[in-house]
Amino acid sequence: MSLHPRIAVPRCLGLLLLLLGGWPIAAPASEIVIEHSAVRKMLMDEIFTANGKLQLLRESKCQLAYLDSPEVSIAGGRVRIKTRLISLLALEVDGQCTAAPDTLQVTASARPYFAGENLGLTDVRIDEVSREEYRVLLQVFVQQLLPRAFQINLREGLQRMLSDAGTSYDVIVRELAVTDLSAEDNRLTARISFALSAR
Repeated sequence: MSLHPRIAVPRCLGLLLLLLGGWPIAAPASEIVIEHSAVRKMLMDEIFTANGKLQLLRESKCQLAYLDSPEVSIAGGRVRIKTRLISLLALEVDGQCTAAPDTLQVTASARPYFAGENLGLTDVRIDEVSREEYRVLLQVFVQQLLPRAFQINLREGLQRMLSDAGTSYDVIVRELAVTDLSAEDNRLTARISFALSAR
């Protein structure tokens, strides 16, 4: 997944690139900020795709299991997702289910990391679940799904933003490095340095 990040860069960068033509430029340290609302939108786009639900079980009259209503917060170096689990595992007898659905609260969290050119999530775990017998099952699902839902190629995101600037010359991101990554105050902040070429 790529992202249009909000990046703080010098206002004169475009003019410098134009004047210098094909010479490489090392941009000063900048930052990409991803707010918790953007992380929630990624989750909705990637895994909560069944009318706002994440299906854990193929649904039938008396059997279902899904997560919905995710809320995202970012603090203490971790991204936290609080969601609701609706579960029904019952038999059908004379056209009626032998049990009623359970509703549980679940909180999962993960630590953001940067490797290569990609920003992602690792160390995924279930922090809280209102019924402990569901913990192991949910752990398997979140460990597989959360990293898949949140993968950002920073070079691609930066390249796309620069390409959308409407200039008559091409800008190439030659090098990119993250010098610091934090997860506090409901935002992921990646401090980056990068080298550009214009042609």
